[in-house]
Amino acid sequence: MGTVEKLSFSRRDSRDIGVFPHFPHTKWGLFPITVFLFSAVFLISSVIPLEKSFAEEIYASVSRSMSFTGPLDIFTHNLALSIIMMVPVVGFGFSIISSSTTGIAVSAISTVKNLNSLSVAAQLLSTPAGILEFLAYGLASAQGLAGLFALIEKRIKRELKGYLTTLLIVSSLLLAAAFLETMSLTGWLE
Repeated sequence: MGTVEKLSFSRRDSRDIGVFPHFPHTKWGLFPITVFLFSAVFLISSVIPLEKSFAEEIYASVSRSMSFTGPLDIFTHNLALSIIMMVPVVGFGFSIISSSTTGIAVSAISTVKNLNSLSVAAQLLSTPAGILEFLAYGLASAQGLAGLFALIEKRIKRELKGYLTTLLIVSSLLLAAAFLETMSLTGWLE
């Protein structure tokens, strides 16, 4: 009888060439988590009560900074935010800060105008432009976290292709959102 060879199976780790990362470490695995967190932080920070004088200061500051002249201004502003969100390590923190400051601005505007801030935030989040923007920001944040995992797992070269596809998808979503937002602001969709 022949010799029986013992088969051994070795587990290759994600640093080996040709091995794909674990799904939760990819942008698509992280995407639902980042969209949920981004939206939750926005909604929670929008209901933070503000003193009337502080709300008026924020309202005045927001009013001065709203100098967008058209969809391309909105698009470039939002794309710049998304590009920062894609930076490994820093991007996810930036996205949480961005989401919370936007929520606080909603709280300030709601306080000054005597509106229900949670209702205003939910309405903003549920508009077509809001949905597209939050999806784009969630994807950008997910890419930033996936980039962090790629750095840790020493597969950053393979992740670069993911960055390019993410940039294209995020740009498309934000461009559509900018045109929808402009049409909404000018009354075309009302």
